Amino acid sequence: MDRTSGAASALLCALLLTDGPLAAQGTPPPIQGVTGTIATDDSIRDEHKAAGKVARGVKKILPGGKSTSEDPLDVLITGSRVVVRQVADGGDAARTTTEGVVIDVNRSRKQITIRSGDKKTHTLRVMDATGASGSGDHVVVSLVDQANAKTYDFRRVS
Repeated sequence: MDRTSGAASALLCALLLTDGPLAAQGTPPPIQGVTGTIATDDSIRDEHKAAGKVARGVKKILPGGKSTSEDPLDVLITGSRVVVRQVADGGDAARTTTEGVVIDVNRSRKQITIRSGDKKTHTLRVMDATGASGSGDHVVVSLVDQANAKTYDFRRVS
């Protein structure tokens, strides 16, 4: 085999090997205004809505994130470490303080169940805007691991 035929076969092999991946790539992705593809206003709006939902969801689950919801049952989920402070008659939230973990969230009854450090369970019902949600001591609940955590008003059920 002479030098030219060896170089020609090497060049032919190189061309065949590099041609495969280029053919497998297919068409390039569409680029707005460059490749002739134009997105409609509806599709752009839908993408922005989806991105906003994802951002809000990530913001809720990250530590220290601010929830956009005012429903305490969206924030105080099972496994959350919380501080429960009993509110005195004058409105001071410092009479007794208990730390515990949320072990159950009952959305239909608007209740959470907390297990305190002494293994006792406490069931609390969310107070409505008027402050009336039945009888029971008024307590405020906040998350343990957040500085300046928002407090939520509850009534003690048991």
